[in-house]
Amino acid sequence: MFESVILYFKTNGLEYIGTIAGILGVWFSIKEKIITWPTFIICYTIYVYLAFKAGLLANMSLNVVFIILSAYGWWQWNQVGDKASSKETKAIEHTSKKLWIINVLFWIIGTAVIGYLLENYTQSFQPYFDAFATSVAFSAQWMLSKKYIGTWLCWLISDTVFINLWALQGYWVTVFLFFTFMVLAIYGWRQWHHILSQAE
Repeated sequence: MFESVILYFKTNGLEYIGTIAGILGVWFSIKEKIITWPTFIICYTIYVYLAFKAGLLANMSLNVVFIILSAYGWWQWNQVGDKASSKETKAIEHTSKKLWIINVLFWIIGTAVIGYLLENYTQSFQPYFDAFATSVAFSAQWMLSKKYIGTWLCWLISDTVFINLWALQGYWVTVFLFFTFMVLAIYGWRQWHHILSQAE
């Protein structure tokens, strides 16, 4: 039995590390800490491999892009507008109606194009759901790098779809991760909303 436990953790060790890094990354982002970005880079690198194993090819590609966006976010958060301010990073901003419209159009086009490519040229699991969640998550990550408060709603939408995709594949640790992400997204929205209200 002991050997079975060791084998389980060898097989699922990366999933646990990715889960812990992902949760810490979201927590740090809520608290506006620069360490958010190197923590996310660890998480996304692991999930490139896990998504490939699960046949979630759009999600795999998304995590590759997320590694690049994390480097961009790291740089963006260091661009503090008020150099005399004691804040560690740039200020949180509202999400305009125009930006929401652009995001929704991006999700529709992204779902159609990515879903079509996955369905016809790969062995992707649930290609259009994978494509939709991937498109929304791409928006969420970009909005997080720019510190738009709407990032948290995008994460909730994307995570809701991904939690089902990972559950259908039997990745229960990752299901727990995405459930935690959803709880943190609600908390993150409330925290950022409070910070914005105070600033105004």
